[in-house]
Amino acid sequence: MSEPEILWPSWIGVVAEDLEAQRAFYRDVLGLREADAAEAWVQFDMGDGRTFELLARDRAVPQYAERRYQVGFEVRDILLARRELIARGLEAVSGVEGGDEAGALWAYFRDPEGNVFEITQRLQQSGSD
Repeated sequence: MSEPEILWPSWIGVVAEDLEAQRAFYRDVLGLREADAAEAWVQFDMGDGRTFELLARDRAVPQYAERRYQVGFEVRDILLARRELIARGLEAVSGVEGGDEAGALWAYFRDPEGNVFEITQRLQQSGSD
């Protein structure tokens, strides 16, 4: 087996029951800078390519079904890393998601106690220096 090369977290998320209350707390009370948002999520730029994201709880989506903190470990090759983690017996919660428009690819897994975590591969932005 090859090594999946799991790197330091580049993403931390909070699955929130009340997205707007959490948004106001992290933005207005803690002073985090909002970078992007949609109906079901809000991202804060933490510098150096790191993201803190609030996600609306959604019982129909396994990775967002429960309130919790969730970490996303950066990987260089998500397809290789996902394949190796599955070969090592980890439970995959999702396939590879995201794409060029999102600027990253990600996939969700469970650890032995059922905690959900993510692996993330940042994509090269075209036109950047």
